[in-house]
Formats: sequence, C-alpha cells, structure tokens
Amino acid sequence: MTTSLLRFTALSLALVFATSCSTKNADGTEKKSQRILVPSNGTHSELLLVMPDHLWQGEAGEAFRELYLADQEGLPQSEAYFDVNRVEPKDMNKMLRHTKSIMWVEPSDTSFVKMQKDLWARPQRIVRITAPSSKAITESIRASAKQIIGAFKQHDMGVIQSRLKKSSYAYTHENMKKMGIKSMLMHKGFDPTLDKEGLKIFATKTVRTVQYVLVSERPMTEGLVSVDDVIAHRDSLGKHYFEGTYEGSYMTTETIIPPTISNTEISGMFALETRGLWRMEGDFMGGPFLSYTIYDEKNDRILTIESLLYGPTAQKRNVVLEMEAMMRSIKL
Repeated sequence: MTTSLLRFTALSLALVFATSCSTKNADGTEKKSQRILVPSNGTHSELLLVMPDHLWQGEAGEAFRELYLADQEGLPQSEAYFDVNRVEPKDMNKMLRHTKSIMWVEPSDTSFVKMQKDLWARPQRIVRITAPSSKAITESIRASAKQIIGAFKQHDMGVIQSRLKKSSYAYTHENMKKMGIKSMLMHKGFDPTLDKEGLKIFATKTVRTVQYVLVSERPMTEGLVSVDDVIAHRDSLGKHYFEGTYEGSYMTTETIIPPTISNTEISGMFALETRGLWRMEGDFMGGPFLSYTIYDEKNDRILTIESLLYGPTAQKRNVVLEMEAMMRSIKL
C-alpha cells in the first residue's frame, strides 16, 4: 500500500485556524491578534464547490451529489442538504473567495482532508479534499461526508446564533425564565400563547409560515426515555393544546415516516434529538417538528423544548435550521 493510501486510511479532519497571529505582551507571553477580514457572503445551507470538470463528471462528482444533495431528513418535501454552486479551480476569483462555506476538491500528490476557518473572510468555513487519483478522491468524499456535512451545519448554526446575539430582535422571554431557562436566543416575533405550570407555548407568523415553540417539564424517570415515551409525550400535548380548522381535530405524530432520534448535548446536559413530521388528525394540515428532551439532573426533571412549523407553500429546510440554532442556544 502506498504512503498516500495509508494517510487516506487514517483520514482525519484537521482544524486550521488561519486568522490569528501572535505578538508578545510586555511580560513576554503570547498575545493573539486577528487579521481584518471582509464579511463573508452567502446564506445558510449554501455551499460553493470548487471541483474540476473531469472530477465532477466522474465518480467523484457522483459521490458528492449522492451525499451532499441528498434529501434533508425530517421534512415533508424534497429539499437537499445544500444549495450548491460549482466552479472550476481556475475560476475561483476574489469575490468567490469571500463565500461563507467552501468545499475545495482537486487532485494532488498528497491525500488529506483539511478544515480552515476564516481564511479569506469572516465568518467562513473551508474544507479541502485532495488525493492523487479520482478513485482516492471519491473514497475520501464518501469517508468524510458525515463529518463535513455536520461541520458545515454547525458553522451555519453558529452564524445564525451570532447574528441573533448581536440583534436587538432576540431576547429571553419571562415565561422561559419561569421554566428555569437562563437564556435562549428567541426573536421577539414569538408571542406567548399559553402560560401554564410546567408548560409554555409561543407562536409567530410570517407571510408563509406559522411557527411554534413548546417548553414542557416532567419529573425525572429512572433510565433513559424511550422513543415511544418521547412520541407519547408530544402527542399528549398535541391532543390537548393544538386543534385544526375542524372541530375535534388535533395534532399527532406522523408514523408513516417514523421520527428519527439521536443522542446529543444541550447546555452541557445529555439530551435526545427527535426529528419528524406532525399531522392534524381530522384535518389536512402537517409539517416538520424538531424536539430536544433534556435530562436536567440538577433539577430532577426532564425538560422538553420543541419547535413546530406549518407552511404548506414554504421551503422549510432553512427555517428548521434557524429553529434548531435558536433551541440549541438554551442555557440552564
């Protein structure tokens, strides 16, 4: 096996922070300063792919399309993970270098996958993939896809949260504080619609969507909460507090496409992330939901925060991403 293949087999993502330089303080310690960079351009879920034509038209391009243009899970209609624009390496001009999210794939004598932060603009995330052959590049694209997609998604959420923090339009509602939530970046368009002990509901409307945020708590149970328990809890709230346009209709979880559940961490605590679809029993309404079931051991409770989206004619991927960034900003 060649050296390059060995290096590829031991594939790792190296974070390179290329924006800082060091000078000395008066006491001789290192003092970091940042280069002045222009603001990046592009919205979330947009990706600039730099890849030569011969790779794009071959197996490497096929692998990229299969993985990066796959449908985002937990949405009622087909929406890819990213909106992708592709350019040849020779066409990568100064303006394009200011793009917020860039993936650069090209042949090289060495094999590596490298991440760089704020290289030509800020905020910016760049991923470079190189290898000596089309086959090796294809293998690298497939092996690193899950980690890279996650990194770009985290980058987008960080940008959203940063913008919310700087905006006078984001705040922590008093009803959140009643639930022991110290802070959460929720924009002021959300109004409280229900204020009960152990349950708070907020809603906001735009031209094309209605969004809800639910916060509920219940006593801590022994062992981990099961998928069935997560669904039963949200269905109980849906039946009691969400009615459709027809009398007797109520919200429930869509089971034809089962929800997905995964482990995560919220505010330093173990949590379960659940993505799926809701529908209105006895009506013709539905949409995506995203919830976090948080094990708050300090307060001996299970705290659940969930977002719901209704927008029959709206694209939903970026709205759900914004809701995720908002909920993941929670501090307990």
